[in-house]
Amino acid sequence: MTEAANPHPSPLRLLRLFAWLRWRSLCARFTKSRRESPLLIFILATFVLCYLVFGFVLFRAGLGYLYRFPLVGALLAERILYLIFGFFFLMLVVSNLIIGYSTLFRNREAQWFLSLPMRHRDVYRWKFIEAVGISSWALVFLSAPMLAAYGVVQNVRWTFYLQVTLGYVPFVIIPAVAGSWLILLLVRMFSMRWTKPVLLALAALMVAYIFLGKKPVTENEVAGAGELLMFPKLMEGSRAATNHFLPSSWLAMAISNWSFKGNAADGRFFFLLLTSYALFGTMLAFTVAGRTYYGSWSAALGSQAERQQRDSAAKRTRNRRVTMLGWVQAKLRPLSPRMVALVFKDIRIFWRDPVQWTQFMIFFGLLCIYVANLRNVAIEFKQGYWETLISYLNLAASGLTLSTLTTRFVFPMFSLEGRRVWILGLSPVGLRGVVLQKFWSSFITSAILTVALMSTSSAILHLPWRRAVFFSATIVLMSAALSGLAAGLGALFPDFKEENPSKIVSSFGGTLCLVISFVFNTAVVALLAVPDMFAVTGHPLLVPRWLAPLVVLVISASVAVIPMALALRRVKSLEI
Repeated sequence: MTEAANPHPSPLRLLRLFAWLRWRSLCARFTKSRRESPLLIFILATFVLCYLVFGFVLFRAGLGYLYRFPLVGALLAERILYLIFGFFFLMLVVSNLIIGYSTLFRNREAQWFLSLPMRHRDVYRWKFIEAVGISSWALVFLSAPMLAAYGVVQNVRWTFYLQVTLGYVPFVIIPAVAGSWLILLLVRMFSMRWTKPVLLALAALMVAYIFLGKKPVTENEVAGAGELLMFPKLMEGSRAATNHFLPSSWLAMAISNWSFKGNAADGRFFFLLLTSYALFGTMLAFTVAGRTYYGSWSAALGSQAERQQRDSAAKRTRNRRVTMLGWVQAKLRPLSPRMVALVFKDIRIFWRDPVQWTQFMIFFGLLCIYVANLRNVAIEFKQGYWETLISYLNLAASGLTLSTLTTRFVFPMFSLEGRRVWILGLSPVGLRGVVLQKFWSSFITSAILTVALMSTSSAILHLPWRRAVFFSATIVLMSAALSGLAAGLGALFPDFKEENPSKIVSSFGGTLCLVISFVFNTAVVALLAVPDMFAVTGHPLLVPRWLAPLVVLVISASVAVIPMALALRRVKSLEI
């Protein structure tokens, strides 16, 4: 068939063109960042270097300790390898779900491509490759120091690292295929009105099952059995990660065989097994799934248009159904009509974006799993040293959770107002009121979530009520500081052209917010933990104990007030 008779370009030609366009775009963005924001490149390079160095040191020390552990050290290290890659596999599926929805259904570039004279499945193929690249680089970055340390501890040859790099290629493709199939199915389900209530009900049932499920290890078992007898019981919960039908276990077995001399043939077998399934899945994605993409895209837009038409008809007939959110808004409106309107506007925007609320549900689910697994710490913390150490580790985990929450969901809130932000500037509230509303909404929401998390974890750990109150007050102070930091930096570094919250967070302001949050959490936990650890270990403290909480209070106030003050001054002269 001649080129005139076939108006559609060939798939390979399109892929080369798309790849060239993406490469030119990345080069342009890097050149712009290097020219306008050299500090961003320096911060990112420093962060990457520090993670690689410290990650390698920590993983090497941990793996070395495990292999020196008598009897069960090698088995425990191998089981951890299975668990890590099993976790990576699940995270890749979830990441491809979220990224796939953003790139396929909420991307202006995809909508523009669909209007051009090209096959819809060709657009799907390119977006599939793009989603694989975006979701897999984090896996390589996170696991690089771990595998480097594993190779050093095992004293492997240099070919081991080349083999692992090749093994990653089919490993990241398989969850991408699974995620692409799931997103096409879920988009059609999201177009139905019953989807959100059913998903919320299922999530509530899962949380109840996690908290009411049987503990894998009880206090009586720990007290009545030796360490060697308890090892199979302790490892029972990780048995699912070693299932031979999971691609993550294939990669773990390949790495394990490659690390031992003489087992290269077994490693190649599992690598070829991964490759065959990856190629078969890619063929299905490029043929079958690509043909259903346009139907799912039409269903998503059709459900949105149907909902808007239904709401407009209800407004015209004045028979609009009062939802629970509308009922709550009506009850709270007398308190402050303007602020209540802004708060519920943000809630509605959040609820209408599946990318936002699904990420929040995953985030909340991980919190529930974390709290539920605290019950597995079956020993009673009768020793002051362990009680103090674990309680401050719990504070550090809660602080990191809080920093992730504020950076991911609070920082982009001001930018998500978009080019319509000038309307809010002309309103009686003004842009200063908008910034303050973002701060108070974030502070109240994050304080409620983190205090509930801290109170529940303190009760599970059997901490005295004085310590529980102290940690709850500390997390409230951290909530105020991190909310002020995220809301302030979000107004100082807005990006009104971008509609994707993930890309807004990955900007200079989002990176700066994340780095400052981590440094702040580390400083607060260290300042509060050191005096208590000195006290329980009997070491003399050269400064008064009340000095540490005072310094934490000053640092928290500075982190909260300074960005907010700069943001309130900045929005006075903001040009849209």
